Amino acid sequence: MTKLSKKHQNRFLWCLLLTVILSCASTGSGEVLSLQDAIEQSAENTAKQLPKGSRVAIVAFESANDNLSDYIMEELTGALFDRGIEVADRQNLPYLYKELHFQMSGNVSEETAKSVGSFIGADMVITGQFTDLKNIFRFRTSAIHVQTAIRTSITRLDVRADNATRSMIIALANQQNTVRVAKYGVSEDKMPKTAGTFIDRGIMFASRGDYETAIADFTDAIRLNPNMGAAYYHRGTAYLEKGENDKAIQDFNQAVKFNINDFKAYTNRSSAYYRKSEFDRVIEDCNSALKIRPDLYEALNNRGEAYRMQGKFEQAFTDFNNALKINPDGYSALTGRGLTYFNTGDYERALSNYHAALRIKPNYPEALYNRSLLYISKGEWDQAFDDINAFLIKKPDDYEALLYRGIVYLGKGEPNKAIIDYNAALRINPNYVYGLINRGLLYLGDREYGLSITDFSQAIRLEPNNSMLYFYRGLVLFELGDLNKAIDDWEIVLRLEPNNVNARNNIETARKMRGY
Repeated sequence: MTKLSKKHQNRFLWCLLLTVILSCASTGSGEVLSLQDAIEQSAENTAKQLPKGSRVAIVAFESANDNLSDYIMEELTGALFDRGIEVADRQNLPYLYKELHFQMSGNVSEETAKSVGSFIGADMVITGQFTDLKNIFRFRTSAIHVQTAIRTSITRLDVRADNATRSMIIALANQQNTVRVAKYGVSEDKMPKTAGTFIDRGIMFASRGDYETAIADFTDAIRLNPNMGAAYYHRGTAYLEKGENDKAIQDFNQAVKFNINDFKAYTNRSSAYYRKSEFDRVIEDCNSALKIRPDLYEALNNRGEAYRMQGKFEQAFTDFNNALKINPDGYSALTGRGLTYFNTGDYERALSNYHAALRIKPNYPEALYNRSLLYISKGEWDQAFDDINAFLIKKPDDYEALLYRGIVYLGKGEPNKAIIDYNAALRINPNYVYGLINRGLLYLGDREYGLSITDFSQAIRLEPNNSMLYFYRGLVLFELGDLNKAIDDWEIVLRLEPNNVNARNNIETARKMRGY
């Protein structure tokens, strides 16, 4: 690559510095304007900084009331639109703030603006204030370039504090509980034309839980602009919500390729890896996210879960505790810490954490599920039933929960209801080995030996090296009087588990019964 000479490099750097200084300088005519004129002039100043077709996001505007802020942002959107600038749909901002855990105000840091802009696929982020200085109003906007995180322009304009302006402000303030319809926002029946507007509509569908339609829109955004990292991030998140973990990971890979600082992509990818039980990768991604955002609750929580699954309980406790320092109401971290206490045998602290999680978020499924397991382990069947039943109301197709409710029914002395739940679990997942084991044992107890053998034989086909399955099938064969086959199964147990005393004793008993 051809390089500039030292002399030309210095000249280039001075010119670049002068450009930045001039573009960051305050602009304004010094005259007192109407509010509409101030909006138009601000839009003109911003549009000069960008080529036509660029995409901006107006993320916050502080003023005397929300309706006034909404009015200014809508008018500014229209003014930018008239100048060939695309503006990200403001209807998606609440979803955006929630996703990024930002409390947005008119004073947005460069790093925050960069995160917001990257998340929504914008080239520039605009914030502003409209302040009452008694004799005049001060209208101020600040434009931050997403790629460089540099404030490229600041506009300060004086607006007349006349009766017309004050009357308008009062009228807007009195419009209680009104929602202004954005003239430039996306809608279901309005076909997007650019990658940015496809992202806007996709986010709208994703916020409603319509992930299939959202994925189609994000795919169209990628088709129009294959280098738009935000589209990959959002499509990956939609795939994650649908449980399509491999597709989610592929998209998050692309998202971090285009934006190495996309902490949300790292965190969400860690969730996908967690579902695949790839815990080292979970930890790696959470570490990457925490380098960018050390106070990121989700990353600490996910890493804590990965450490717990690896049996690294001290590290897990540290991460859950730190997550709860950031967010004391973090019900997922409370649940994770509770499960870690359960894993270490501290049932009372586990129960206390589950209670705390459910006080914050009643009917939180994971806390209900894990608390029910704790109650099952203590034989407290009524409490276990209440929790697992509440969980199944929210997730009726969870075959593991159906199995546990079946166990609860057995504990309560209702085997007929238990078999119904076992059957339901195995209809959802016919290859669920623990379901086959529990149903096989129930059949054994009811002397339904043929059905019991069928279940254990199916389980053995799925897990041929599971010694427990041969042991149980041997018991069924023994009850049927088929001593030779029972001995064959128990001998397989001893090959897989040479120190299994029960299998050895059963073989001796069967041989004595056989007569030698």
